[in-house]
Amino acid sequence: MHLIRRHRFRALLAAAALASLAGCAQGMPPAQSGPMLDALFAPPTAAEIAAVEADWAGRDTRAHDYRVDYTKRDGRTGRTMVVSHTVGGIRHYGAVRVPDGAQGRRLPVLVITHGGESGATGYYFFHSGPVARGWVQVIPSFRSEPIRLTPFRRYKSEGLPSPWDRDVDDAMALLSSVLANVPEADSGRVAVVGRSRGGGVALLMAVRDRRVKAVADLYGPTDFFLPQVRTLAKRAVGSSVPRLPGAGYLADSVLFALRDGRTTVARARQELLRRSAVYFADRLPAVQAHHGSDDRKVHVAHADRLDAVLRAQGRDSTQWKYYRYRGAGHGVRHLRGYRRRVEAFFQRVAERGAPPSTTAATRTR
Repeated sequence: MHLIRRHRFRALLAAAALASLAGCAQGMPPAQSGPMLDALFAPPTAAEIAAVEADWAGRDTRAHDYRVDYTKRDGRTGRTMVVSHTVGGIRHYGAVRVPDGAQGRRLPVLVITHGGESGATGYYFFHSGPVARGWVQVIPSFRSEPIRLTPFRRYKSEGLPSPWDRDVDDAMALLSSVLANVPEADSGRVAVVGRSRGGGVALLMAVRDRRVKAVADLYGPTDFFLPQVRTLAKRAVGSSVPRLPGAGYLADSVLFALRDGRTTVARARQELLRRSAVYFADRLPAVQAHHGSDDRKVHVAHADRLDAVLRAQGRDSTQWKYYRYRGAGHGVRHLRGYRRRVEAFFQRVAERGAPPSTTAATRTR
């Protein structure tokens, strides 16, 4: 109990500190910030990429102490649960929905990674269509953030925030918990979809977890070394931190830590690289991406960059499909027709396990 209270207290302090960073920051003169940003945003080397892969390989994402904290049964929607487990010594929560009539059947599994920093809700479930009727849906929370299924039922995951990075550890552990404890979940048919922050998490999970057969990215970040990210970093060290998910964390752990001597350039670059799926694109299964050309929160350059890399790999339309929505902004309401495209993409996983791949034999973890 004391350990849980300490985790919650630390998470509360961290959340308050990051929220304050989003407003303003101590300015840094251009003469000092320019060389620092040059070093930070230089293209990653093969050795740096290998170091990240080694770090991932050494992580323990096993789930322990699984439990069902809440169950609701509904004849129309089936069985909805809040489940939890411990991973890395902290308790992590997620929501699971099993459709009505699934008893005795094995169904494909869809992991849904949410955007923003306010936590997850049952809103993110697919409530109609083929996914709602025929898939086990899994929504992970993120560290220090809540998950809500009803206005009066709220569960908060422990730990300190780690946008994109440890988000993936927790999502992988939750998937393991579901596959081990929900009899309807089929480990051979797993897909993941995410929006905004969750789009980046979805791509990174697909990079790291060989169980994922397909991933749909909705306007998520792919490369934290892009010039557009450097522009945001220059603004942060010069005046104020952008009010974007994860910006406060990266400002403190990368930019201000460099400025104040709390970290080194090498460690700061690893922070960015661990969050940049594009440098590990050869590990990705089948991918579908959706991005608006006028997105002012996550620049479309992120999706364009992933498109260029996967095209250079020679991926065909079964392994890579990019939908770029002219004039569209940030949010699914701007992406006309995206849902039917995503559902058709995942239907191939439901029917065959994974889209055919000419590169599957070279995928490594």
